[in-house]
Amino acid sequence: MKRVQISDNFYLDEFIPPDIYSERGEKAIALIDHRIVLAAQFLRETIGKPMIINNWWRGGKFTKRGLRRWNETTGARWSQHKYGRGFDFHISGMTPSQIHSIILQNEEMLINHQLITVLEDLRDTPTWVHCDCRFTNSEKIVIVRA
Repeated sequence: MKRVQISDNFYLDEFIPPDIYSERGEKAIALIDHRIVLAAQFLRETIGKPMIINNWWRGGKFTKRGLRRWNETTGARWSQHKYGRGFDFHISGMTPSQIHSIILQNEEMLINHQLITVLEDLRDTPTWVHCDCRFTNSEKIVIVRA
């Protein structure tokens, strides 16, 4: 199985769990909303540091930070991950609070392009950041509790 690059800094496997990647290969791209890839790429360029979403391809432990199967018990029953619209990540050397600040500094652009519409509350994400692009009908990024 080959690795599929989907943006300047990201590969498909970073958004897809290994079992689905094994089943569908590069066709798995149809299961994720392109806006989460655009959001991740924007954050990578803005922050200037690599982010860790799924890292199973390189032997890491993260497999469920992008798309999740409908029968997956990780996360909420109606999680945006199950629709291919959410992703979790961390950046070495940065706190989730620092990352939230950068996202909120860019709120107008992110909302206008519907790249990030929701962040999970920092009280629920002590070591990572959750972003998604669900429809909220809001002119601001919505902060939700888990």
